[in-house]
Amino acid sequence: MSLSAISLAMTLPFLTAKTRQLYARSAVIRKESAMNKLLNDPINIAIMENEKTVTDWELSDLAKVLYWWTDIFNMEFFKDQPVPVPAISFEKSKIGSLGHYVIGRNSFGIKENININRVHLDRPVWDILATLLHEMCHSWQAAYGKPSNSWFHNKEFRQKMLDIGIVANGKGCHLGVQDPFVFILKKHGVKVSGAKSPDGVIKFPPKVKLKGKSKLKKWTCGCQAVRVGKAMFEATCDICGNKFGIVE
Repeated sequence: MSLSAISLAMTLPFLTAKTRQLYARSAVIRKESAMNKLLNDPINIAIMENEKTVTDWELSDLAKVLYWWTDIFNMEFFKDQPVPVPAISFEKSKIGSLGHYVIGRNSFGIKENININRVHLDRPVWDILATLLHEMCHSWQAAYGKPSNSWFHNKEFRQKMLDIGIVANGKGCHLGVQDPFVFILKKHGVKVSGAKSPDGVIKFPPKVKLKGKSKLKKWTCGCQAVRVGKAMFEATCDICGNKFGIVE
């Protein structure tokens, strides 16, 4: 487990008595609410309980904390329009994605699948929680709003995020965070790093585009380049007549 995942898991033991009571209350609400019984698939509850209690999985503590926060976010931000209990997964996905929400049912026939990209667990706690809340907003929009027909994050989605305290653009990239998101996290022991601007937003610097790690080596003849997976490569370019050489 990454350092950030460990620190996230450590937030539970230091919760205040009031927060612990809130968590206990959230579990009762989830169990007894008639609306939630209609929203939540039994398989999602079973998956949640399995992830929280399994003893031979390195991400169990992290899953336990993220499920805890889904309850907190539901009560703070989706009280009148509760989001169904998600099935949280930690699959590796494309390098440029922090997480994603699966529309409809996934390959196992499970609804409300929120994936937190395993590649990006080594980041600040509040950043992981912002990703979780982002995907919960997709779940909210699927249940109560009008989702975009493409990858574009439409005005309704961005406004919901803004009401929550996360500033996002049309591509879904987070540009900054503010209250009430920052306040709710601080209330429960998670501090957001960064200085606030005069308008109260903790703005993020532009992110460098991440690239995946490839085992392919680059070879060039001078007029074009190819990538090859073999340690040795012998070829001559039909255009310029030069032999390909490896690019160090």
